[in-house]
Amino acid sequence: MRPLLLVLLLLWSAPSHAQTLATIRATHHLICGTVAGEDDWRGGEDHGDLSQLGEQICRAVSVAILGDDKGLVIQEFPAELEAEQALQAGTIQLAVPVSPSVTSAMRFGLRFGPVVYYDSQRILVSKLSGITRLSDLKDQLICALDMSQPERTLREVMTAQGIPYALMAHSEQGELDAAIAVRRCAAGTGEESRLAESRGNFHAYTKDFVFLPDRLTLDPVVPASPASDQAFGLIVDWTLHALIEAEALGITAENIATQGAVDDTRTNQLMGRDFATAQALGLSHDWAAKVIAATGNYGEIFDRTLGRPYGLARGLNALWTKGGLLHPMPMR
Repeated sequence: MRPLLLVLLLLWSAPSHAQTLATIRATHHLICGTVAGEDDWRGGEDHGDLSQLGEQICRAVSVAILGDDKGLVIQEFPAELEAEQALQAGTIQLAVPVSPSVTSAMRFGLRFGPVVYYDSQRILVSKLSGITRLSDLKDQLICALDMSQPERTLREVMTAQGIPYALMAHSEQGELDAAIAVRRCAAGTGEESRLAESRGNFHAYTKDFVFLPDRLTLDPVVPASPASDQAFGLIVDWTLHALIEAEALGITAENIATQGAVDDTRTNQLMGRDFATAQALGLSHDWAAKVIAATGNYGEIFDRTLGRPYGLARGLNALWTKGGLLHPMPMR
């Protein structure tokens, strides 16, 4: 086969990601992938199960584009790699959340949106241990997954700070969780979301375990969409900004109906009374109001998907005005 003919054939057979937004509107369906981060022998997924958070972001994007979530289809993946491969193949149109990297962006043709959750490597200890800071782990036994990134980071941090320790390495997450729960080791390390999920399965002992204040890494997760469709990507971005802006303004799913009486610039921009953002994105003027009515603001979403289920405080995921890292882009 001639090279030119082969190239044309490949282009003809590849999914046309540039038509993502048009396809969603034509079919009235948004196919969105979430990542469960299931435990497996590969140990490739450091984060806990963030699929419920991902589903809410998917729901918000569906409402922004379609006006409701009736056409939302959720496809759950065991790991980020499978979700990224599905995006490349065009079998899903959005994946939330995944870990951003230039390698994935180039390999799978992806763009990454704003941070939906700041994860970080932390250390979990029993209250009975008396350990309250990193230096208290001197000469203590620490549990970690064998040959994982958290294990490598622990070694680097402890070496840099001159804190000697012993390592109990585990090949499976379940073994690690059990060792922490029955205090075979003085502490366990891993991503905060993963450890919080594990802690929830300690049952009667759940409340006996707390995180040290130290954060060894900063590991954000984000939405991923086809890099070739900028219009769709911008809608994903500004949907998340709208959720964060709503929290900053105190607008919730419960009080959204009364915001018509509020007259200030930021509220007018968010609610679409100046039409600027809606026109730029090609959405209905009240798209953000519909999103907030359906999902609540970012704080409400965090509370029901991570806060209550995992016992996680807002921490880094609080608004920048409250000591966190979250801030919206202007809705204009």
